[in-house]
Amino acid sequence: MRSTVLVAGILTIACVTTGCRTTRKPALPPPSVPVVTPTILRTFPHDTAAFTQGLLMHDGRLYESTGEYGQSQVRVLDTATGAVVSSVPIDKRYFGEGLALSGDRLVQLTWREGVALTWRLSDLSIAGSMRYAGEGWGLSHDGAHFVMSNGSDTLVFRDEEFRIVRRLPVRCNGTALPNLNELECANGRIYANVWYNDCIYEIDPASGNVMRIIDCSSVVKQAGELASGNVLNGIARGAESGVFFLTGKNWGKMFVVRIGG
Repeated sequence: MRSTVLVAGILTIACVTTGCRTTRKPALPPPSVPVVTPTILRTFPHDTAAFTQGLLMHDGRLYESTGEYGQSQVRVLDTATGAVVSSVPIDKRYFGEGLALSGDRLVQLTWREGVALTWRLSDLSIAGSMRYAGEGWGLSHDGAHFVMSNGSDTLVFRDEEFRIVRRLPVRCNGTALPNLNELECANGRIYANVWYNDCIYEIDPASGNVMRIIDCSSVVKQAGELASGNVLNGIARGAESGVFFLTGKNWGKMFVVRIGG
């Protein structure tokens, strides 16, 4: 989730599959977790200035959180044209991260500041803030709790006041899956980007086990020529079951895909 100035070489991915690009591929046995590929239904433009950190869909509009100090925003996008319908900059002290919807408010993480900003859904006006310890990366809401990542292999469930309810270690073929990033809760599962990886991981929220790996290499390829830090990041479930919106940091395209099963 970090700025492009960070070094990609620090990453070690614990669950490696054919076609999922990482900066390192240690020798591992073939995975037993099923691997599927999404079907691309359509694309539409995405602002290349948007360092996408969080993405969600509500009432036919996409809500996006973008990062970088001095450039972070919360914005609303038209799903037909990709046009920015409205946007609000956040305080330049903050690096925007994951975004989730709960009731009539949006909650936006910040990277290293330990502050979750709350926004009124009606007009994108600031409503307040909540505190947390450590870094903030990805955020979603499962209907009962916020689900948060911090770049580790463990997801944290939080209540509406952002108090920790439980922790969920994530395992792929029995091995820890680090660098969990942008999140989306859908179909009783948690869908997670992994930093510097071209796959999305479908996680069982009860056990923490990865149930499926969605190989998005074809999506990344169609995104065009990308700088090293412009990785796959941004998952939003669509109105139709199995349909998702996908994009990446500073990508020029947003993808609408179907994930079968």
